[in-house]
Amino acid sequence: MIVTDDRPKARQWRKRLAAIAAVVVIGVAVWATFALKSLHSTPDGWTWERISWRAQLFARKAEGAIPDLSWRELWFMTHARGGFGLEAFVNTGISLDGMVVNPFTTNADYQSGAGIFRERCAPCHGDEGKGAHAPPLNRSGFSHGDSELAIYKVVRDGIPKTGMAAVAMSPLQRWQVIGYLQTLQAATSTQYVDRLPPIDVKVSNEQIRTAGTKPDRWLTYSGSLDGHHYTPLTEMTPENVSRLQVRWIRQFGISVSRTESTPLVVNGIIFRSEPPSDVVALDAKSGELRWRYTRSLPDRLPVESIMPTNRGLAVLGNVLFLGSFEGFLVALNATNGSVIWQTEVVKPSDGFTLTGAPLIVNGSVVIGVAGGEFGVRGFLASYDAQTGKQQWRFDTIPGPGEFGHDTWKNNAWKTGGGATWITGSYDPALDLIYWGVGNPAPGLQGDVRPGDNLFTDSLIALHAGTGKLAWYFQFTPHDEHDWDATQTPILADIPINGVLRRVICTSNRNGFYYVLDRTTGEFLVGVPFVEQNWAKGLDSAGRPILSTGGGVSLAGRLTKPGLGGGTNWQNEAFDPKRGLFFVPAAEEASVFTKAANPQRGDFGFYPGSAGLDASGGATVVKALDVATGKEKWQRSSPIAGGAFAGGYSGLLATGGGLVFGAARGFVFAIDSANGCELWRVYLGGDTYAPPISFTVDGRQVILVAAGRALFEFGL
Repeated sequence: MIVTDDRPKARQWRKRLAAIAAVVVIGVAVWATFALKSLHSTPDGWTWERISWRAQLFARKAEGAIPDLSWRELWFMTHARGGFGLEAFVNTGISLDGMVVNPFTTNADYQSGAGIFRERCAPCHGDEGKGAHAPPLNRSGFSHGDSELAIYKVVRDGIPKTGMAAVAMSPLQRWQVIGYLQTLQAATSTQYVDRLPPIDVKVSNEQIRTAGTKPDRWLTYSGSLDGHHYTPLTEMTPENVSRLQVRWIRQFGISVSRTESTPLVVNGIIFRSEPPSDVVALDAKSGELRWRYTRSLPDRLPVESIMPTNRGLAVLGNVLFLGSFEGFLVALNATNGSVIWQTEVVKPSDGFTLTGAPLIVNGSVVIGVAGGEFGVRGFLASYDAQTGKQQWRFDTIPGPGEFGHDTWKNNAWKTGGGATWITGSYDPALDLIYWGVGNPAPGLQGDVRPGDNLFTDSLIALHAGTGKLAWYFQFTPHDEHDWDATQTPILADIPINGVLRRVICTSNRNGFYYVLDRTTGEFLVGVPFVEQNWAKGLDSAGRPILSTGGGVSLAGRLTKPGLGGGTNWQNEAFDPKRGLFFVPAAEEASVFTKAANPQRGDFGFYPGSAGLDASGGATVVKALDVATGKEKWQRSSPIAGGAFAGGYSGLLATGGGLVFGAARGFVFAIDSANGCELWRVYLGGDTYAPPISFTVDGRQVILVAAGRALFEFGL
């Protein structure tokens, strides 16, 4: 007879019951707090979601998952403005140290922090934290960590077996002191930077045209004008990639935990945009801040329901070009971040914003617009890099008398969508710009806009000098699934049926992979790269042949791919040595419905109904034969979950036979030949921005962002 001891199980159940009871009590308390508040003032956006994440946070505390903070401290933090970033911690599962952001950073907070520091800390650490009987605090590199939470715990608890004792302060006072310390560190960093050689940036038009050939640079959004997101560097290989180590980490005090920016690298300086419209210059060797440009935005923008983001910069000469969230094209001096000129491109009051990286083409700055979900009339425009004067504009929704206007009925062209929010590509030999166009508006209800709705969900080829249309190809006519065609197209010279062709390749959100002739737009290849059920296939011209029930109904239909698409805006990568096209793909389904009478919502939001994830799905990395679209391999780990289940990045292909990417807080490397995962490191933050690679002192490095931090890896 075997006797089992159930006491551990009983203790575990008692612990769970205690946690559940605590959550119920805390949930009621949280609800009561905000309910009582609403009796005396207008609730400032307090919703069930905002109450729910707090309840989930306290549930984790009850289960013992947050041992570093007391109940009192958590209560204080959840009631502070911004919630210290704890909502993102609950929703993503990212480490607490990586997510906590101090909101007490006003001038009044700094003044209070300075007074407390002089009274309680300066006797040991010296005036302004310069050091005396104890180490200096006016610089980073603390042995117990530089994160704001790590500093907080040292101030609260002290350091055992040292002269650093716990300091009696309230939670508010501790955070005010930490804010003051960070101002001291920023000042010291600036003094250090002043001793470094001046930033020397001189990027010519010819260097832009040949971008991707110099290993120590990353000069465009895609690394080159052809969209490859590829480096020929070979130092990192399948044999040694597992030995990658962190060279440095740079944390930023930004308000959001999600960045999508692809940096530029010029002469040992990394230039990176941060949401919503800031720019930093960093030393590529150390990660030290060289300068920061902070742009003030209006308190409330009509497009603020969009997550504030920015995907990158352009550079020409000694000038950086930024598209600001409130609609300006801004020219910055690359040496110090000062504004040279700025030009208003769009007005947020019309539903527009700017989120994409500009593209330099023959001395001009080409930029697209965002706002397709807000009923805008999209366009692509070119500006003189010297003056900011507009040179041409191509409207992606044709007006009366323009080619394609007859594909719109009911005057729907006026609010037709067609945003151009991801950077395109350029062929200097043909002098053609290739740019993807987003979904029509409303995105999920086509009854109010009969017709094919050109040029939405299309790839357009424009003459660079005039902006005139050379050709177009529409992937999804009369789209009702929000399947943008904004992915950066990849240009390649490859044999098709034994004939070398200049082609353009792209994996589309509708689930099909396409190869087109980039001189004429002729359809050459079209095959599914994920499971799809909305089309029987493509005809000889590449137009989809709809399956029975392939449209959208009031009751809803299960459709593959889902709302996130077979792929989304995250970039593909192309390895020209191996002829492989790498795509971050999504195998998922959604139930799409349409509204009987679509209305514009808050701030002009105009979806026309919804697409609800129904499958859970999974995102994977796939390798396709570039000429045929035939799948060579796919790798699902560590990219688990659907397209919206967690952050995933675009990809980087290397001459050393590796594919780098990031997903759900991990950065990883895959063998290009067989899809075998060779290296993975958890970074502890949202991972949407693609990795890039370049050399520092002749050695290859990988740069990748996660949450509020930037990481550089090397061998």
